[in-house]
Amino acid sequence: PNHHLGSLLLKPQQLVFFKMDEEPVCVLPTITKACEPKCAPAFKAYQECAKRIEGGKEGDCEAWYFDYYKCLDKCRVPQIMQHLK
Repeated sequence: PNHHLGSLLLKPQQLVFFKMDEEPVCVLPTITKACEPKCAPAFKAYQECAKRIEGGKEGDCEAWYFDYYKCLDKCRVPQIMQHLK
């Protein structure tokens, strides 16, 4: 699968960084975990929406989902770009 980061499309093999004598390491999970606290309000809004839907209300939480991932992308892209230089 590809990872969409804003308008940037990266293939998983581009997110693996290593030195010649080391095992490959994907930095995306580490970067994502570091960005999660910044996006906690957006994630909370998404969770509250999901709870309402599970409670029987109609609709979907797509907007809240994308708000959360947009926040993560905004935080992750600069850090990922440092590794790609």
